Amino acid sequence: MNFNEFFNELKRRNVFKGTISYLVFSWVLLQVISILSPIIEAPVWFGKMILIILIVLLPVWVCISWFFEITTEGIKKSKNVPKEKSISQKTGQKLNTFIIAFLTLAIVLLFVDRFRLRSQQTNKVANVEKISDKTIAVLPFNDMSPNKEQGYFADGLAEELLNSLTKIGELQVTSRTSAFSFKNKAMALSDIAKALQVGYILEGSVRTYDSIIRVNVKLVETKGDTNIWSQSWEKELKNIFKIQNEIAVAVSENLQLRILDNIVPKVKEAKTEAYALFLQARYKHYNTYDRESLIDAEMLINKSIAIDSTYAPALILLGEIYHEKNNYGIINFSDAKRLTKNMARQAIEQDSTYAEAYAFKALLALEYDRNINLASAFVSQALTLEPNNITGLERASEIALLKGNVEKAIDFKKLIIELDPVNESNFYGLANTLNFAKRYKEAEAAILESIRLEPKQEMSYYLYALTLLNQQKYDEALIVIEKEPLEGFKLHLKGVIYHFIRDKEKSDLAIKTLIDQHQKAWSFQIASTYALINKPKEMYFWLDKAKEYNDLGLIELPVEPAFEPYKNETRFIKFIESLDYKY
Repeated sequence: MNFNEFFNELKRRNVFKGTISYLVFSWVLLQVISILSPIIEAPVWFGKMILIILIVLLPVWVCISWFFEITTEGIKKSKNVPKEKSISQKTGQKLNTFIIAFLTLAIVLLFVDRFRLRSQQTNKVANVEKISDKTIAVLPFNDMSPNKEQGYFADGLAEELLNSLTKIGELQVTSRTSAFSFKNKAMALSDIAKALQVGYILEGSVRTYDSIIRVNVKLVETKGDTNIWSQSWEKELKNIFKIQNEIAVAVSENLQLRILDNIVPKVKEAKTEAYALFLQARYKHYNTYDRESLIDAEMLINKSIAIDSTYAPALILLGEIYHEKNNYGIINFSDAKRLTKNMARQAIEQDSTYAEAYAFKALLALEYDRNINLASAFVSQALTLEPNNITGLERASEIALLKGNVEKAIDFKKLIIELDPVNESNFYGLANTLNFAKRYKEAEAAILESIRLEPKQEMSYYLYALTLLNQQKYDEALIVIEKEPLEGFKLHLKGVIYHFIRDKEKSDLAIKTLIDQHQKAWSFQIASTYALINKPKEMYFWLDKAKEYNDLGLIELPVEPAFEPYKNETRFIKFIESLDYKY
């Protein structure tokens, strides 16, 4: 058979039309997958897998077109069909119709896809324009002092400025944690702005010498990377609070906000030496996480308060340190309750407009008074003073969760992430709340983002393993829980996982070790372990122990999913009533 005969035979057997119809069908199928994948949340590899299958099957289809033919009696081998009985011409006409129909459909889908992409791009532009309007991040100021010994002072000035700007209702200010996460990182401002989703960035430097402070500040509009304003101050160190207030007002004016002078509250001045000690204590407390550093921070803040006991942020910082000391077991529950409440009371006496003080009182009302209604009232005061106060929003989310409004709690968590988008603890909080809502797939995505931002944080692998456990991915959960640094939570979950995979020996060993080594600190977790493995007698015993030990986890008992099977039992209801929580 020469080439012309072979070519004509290809045409007669509809190999060309069959191949074209296959390609058109494949294109339409891939377009449909492309459009539907985001809707059905198909994994990224799904579309690629279909494409590979289609490519592999193409030569198979060509061979079928050559070797087989459709006849009135069914599909037969082409060599067994006499040419005078072949209906390949009619088959070719049907293939023509098929190709035209699917080409039309492909064109329609192409326009749909382009319209969808254009809509997404429009939405992205709209979102960028939305977040760029009156949004700002205050980056940590650079310490330009000769010996680089003023890092705490530079951080303090930037944070005080951030706090002042937060009081402007029209301005959305990125939280300290996210803004300060870019400290000492060589990144372009445009990249930082994109990560923080802000339209403006305020950056600066601090240089101190003798009793003089020099502050340089620059305001950058990130959309065009344009320096729209800069200014320098050189003042005596005692005027640091006035400098901060001047900068806040100047930034507001340069953002062209229509505000009055009294919208930016005047900051109450503290004595210079006391303020310097406060900054050092806060710097140590926020940047180190161990018992020794906590004691050092307490020593510094006590020195500050001894010099000036009227500065509310210093009083709240000492209250937070007392609260942490209780968590570390350095002081007991009753002492922590007395000391923290005393600090909160003094702070509000000195400054009744300090939102952080009310947010702190909300925490104390939850953990020490077990009074959700009182905590809610304090949160309302905090958010009235500062609608975007991160601590206040955290408490608001906790309260919504404790009152059973999980969706509202999730909304608060998402708002917090908008204000503080690169803080791993915020994604942890969202994941934890989504877990309460039994939205495990979303919870898994959130905790993975938290781990991506900070792989070494405590409890993140516990929560990740818990989301896997709730999806019955037991083998994966066992691998993940081994990475959890907190031994109590690791043993708690291992006991549960081994129970579900029917390894009683390992389950019993994990629970026994948890009880032997951590029963006082993790009594509530022990109770939830027994709840999950359906041992109510042991569960109630350890709930009584948790109450005896004043375990703070008990406040979540009414909404904790582990105890859901027992919530209608008379004994369980009476136990909750005995806690005397005020919802």
